[in-house]
Parts: sequence; structure tokens; C-alpha cells
Amino acid sequence: MRRASVALIAALAMSTLIPSSGSATSSSMVTAPSIAPIAKGMTVLATPARWSSTAKSTYKWLLSGKAISGATKTTYVFTTKQRSKSLQFIETATFPDGTSLQGKSNIVTLGQVFVAGELTIDFKDDQHKALKVSSGAMVPTSAKVTYQWFNGIFDIPGAHSATYILTSSDAETEISVQASYTAKGFTTLKKNSNSILIPKTVYNYSLIWSDEFNASATNTVDPKIWVPQNSDGTAFDNQGWGNGERQWYTETQSQIDSSGVLTINAARSGANVFSCYYGTPCEWISSKFVTKGQVGFKYGRIESSIKGPVGQGTWAAFWLLGADIDKHWWPVCGEIDVTELMGGRPTTNYGTLHGIRSGGLGRGGTVEMPNGFSSEFHTYAIDWLPDHITWYLDGVAYKTVEKTDDDWVFDHEFYLIVNLAMGGNFPGAVDSSVTSATTAFDYIRVYSINGVGEVIKH
Repeated sequence: MRRASVALIAALAMSTLIPSSGSATSSSMVTAPSIAPIAKGMTVLATPARWSSTAKSTYKWLLSGKAISGATKTTYVFTTKQRSKSLQFIETATFPDGTSLQGKSNIVTLGQVFVAGELTIDFKDDQHKALKVSSGAMVPTSAKVTYQWFNGIFDIPGAHSATYILTSSDAETEISVQASYTAKGFTTLKKNSNSILIPKTVYNYSLIWSDEFNASATNTVDPKIWVPQNSDGTAFDNQGWGNGERQWYTETQSQIDSSGVLTINAARSGANVFSCYYGTPCEWISSKFVTKGQVGFKYGRIESSIKGPVGQGTWAAFWLLGADIDKHWWPVCGEIDVTELMGGRPTTNYGTLHGIRSGGLGRGGTVEMPNGFSSEFHTYAIDWLPDHITWYLDGVAYKTVEKTDDDWVFDHEFYLIVNLAMGGNFPGAVDSSVTSATTAFDYIRVYSINGVGEVIKH
């Protein structure tokens, strides 16, 4: 007959103390009797109770609630036919005064993996950034354990280790874990842990870089920060800028006014002096500036105050690209769109990530702006941290994307981009009634978040 071992606690209950005679007794039970399987074989071992005074004890075992004939010792050897049945140990103590008390042990289910004690979780460190599992000894010792972490009643995809790294979306929710214990020849045991309410993270922001676009003698962008990308994209092996756009970029279509606002102007007039990739004189001229090779950024809050364009086919953006783009082409380098504002959708703000998996579709969200984005300045921002990116409109968060798979390519240096595109696959063709368009940037500011955030100057 194939041998198997036992059992797990199906319900761990403290022993019940029951007087066994009609007389009152001054004696009491100090510790309850308990039972546990032995690591090998099919033997269950009972640890008798401790009593407050000397007593003579007798024992019996209950199988599925019924006394087992002849089972009067502190060990019990079960058979394979008794698998899946409950087992309990009963101890009756008789004291010198003739009174007696009875104690009941915990209950085990025969044939299941046994795990001593409770499954518990707690914070791994004082920073409250991770949770860890604590579990008792297993019988058999060869049993394997797997984990599934939960946020409330929902399982957390991919969270299967004994440690769980908390994310921003876990704040103010209850986290728990379920462990599954398996061994050959045994019934699987599942145990649920306690739940922990995750506190809300408080963010402290500290300004580490900014461009306020203060007017200079030339009323142009600071060349120590910004580089124009003049072309229809062909000069960068990316004709139409990868989107079928219709403009030629030239820095002459931008200026900084006396109030400290950078304005980019797109126009039909003057565009025909340039020849575009689509085989005719260009239809539009506009401006695009990047901090590539000048200033880079890694993590932190990145925000800008922007007034968007008007008209079908207009497309303003404040965004970032991976600084390794010359080595790892898009989307492997990563793209973070802080905001995209299209005149044909004058009340919708887009915030998007583009990575290896998401590609052109991206991952992110939108938020509606009842009064639109073209009549006044609004603040567009991201909180970019190692495990997530959250988008904000006027200080209100509207979308978070967590680091969950290899689409996350946002752990290295990125550079900033400001531009006003015309036409292309995303906004659609420019309406014939549109003869010019503008977008304006009041400032760009970068903050560290609880000390996380870096400015890289080249």
C-alpha cells in the first residue's frame, strides 16, 4: 500500500474547556491540547494540555466527530481510507478532589498538507514599500508553496512571490495573499492571510529645473537648452515624422514675447519655399524644439502651462523621447506624451505612453475639458516614478499606468520636445478653412518627488 502523510489544519480552533463533572473545580487549563502530523508516515501526534494542578488524563480521538474505538494514546496512525476526514484529540483531566475538565484540540483534515500556525503578511521595511509573507513549518517538508496576492477581492496579475512590491494604485486599499501548499500524494491546502490597509503616499515636490521662457534680446529659445529640428522628418530618416504630417519645421515660426510666453505659429504662407517628402512644395511651416544632447531628465514631476491650437488637423504636443533613440529606435527607446492637443477635438486632452508592446496604440488615457484648451492656459503634468506614471490636468490626476511588463521602457534618460504639427494620421487632414494655428507655452518645470528625479546636463 502506498504510504502518504497527513494533514493540515482545516479549522484551527482553541481547545474548548468543558467541565466533566457536576462539581465546581478550582483547577484550570493553562495551555490547550493540540495535534499535528509527523513529517513522515501517517502518524498524528498530540501534545497534551497543561493544567494548573496535578491531574490524571485520559485521551480519545474523534474521526469526523465520532470516537475511535481503542484510540487512547497521544499518537494516532490513520489509514488511507480515512483520508479527507477530520481528526480531533480530546483530553479529560481528573484532579485529586474528584473534579474533572475536558479540553479539545484543533481539528486537522487527514491527507492534506499541514502548515503550522497562521499565514501572515507584514511590511518588509520601515519605508512601507513592500510586503512579505510569514508561514509556519510544512508537513511534509517537501511541500511546495505558491502565492497569489490580492488587492481587495481582485487578484493582482503576476504577483506570485513571497514578497510584493507596492504600487501607487495600492494606496488606500487592502492587500492580502493566498498561499497554495502542494505535495505528491497530498490534497492541496489553501490558506488566506490577514489583510493590510495600505496608507496613502504623500508626495513632496522640489523644483530642480525650469525654463520660464523669459524674453531675451533675440526673443528666441535658449540655445543651451533647446535645439530646433528643422525638416519634414527626412533629415532624421523619419519622413513625415512617422505620422504622415504635412509641415516643415523651422525655428523662425516661434518667438518669446515680453510676458515670457513661447509661441509656435503654423502657417500656410511661406511654406512653399520648402520641398516636402510628399513630392510637392510644403503645405505648412511650423516649429519643433528638443532638449536632446543638451538637457536630459529621469523621473520626477514634469509640467507645462500650455494654450492649445484651434482648427481641424492642428496638433500641439508636449512630450519626451528616450535619449537612446539613436541606438534603440522608436518605440524601443520609449515615448511619454505629457499632453497632445488636437484642434479637431477641442475638449479632449490625451496622455499616453508608447513602448515595445503598445507601439503606436500606446497606453494611457484622456480627460475632457468642458471649456476646451484653446481659450486659456492649463497645466499639464506627469508624475514619473520607477514603478508608475500618473497624468494630471490642472493638478487633478486622471490616469495612471503601472510598470507591469516589458512595455515599460521608462527607466532611463529622456529629453523634452515641444512642437505644433499639422495634419497626419492622428489628427487627420487639415481643414481647408484653416490658414494658421498657434500654441503657446508659458513655462516648463521639473520637480523631484520625495527626492526622486534627476536632471542630466550635457
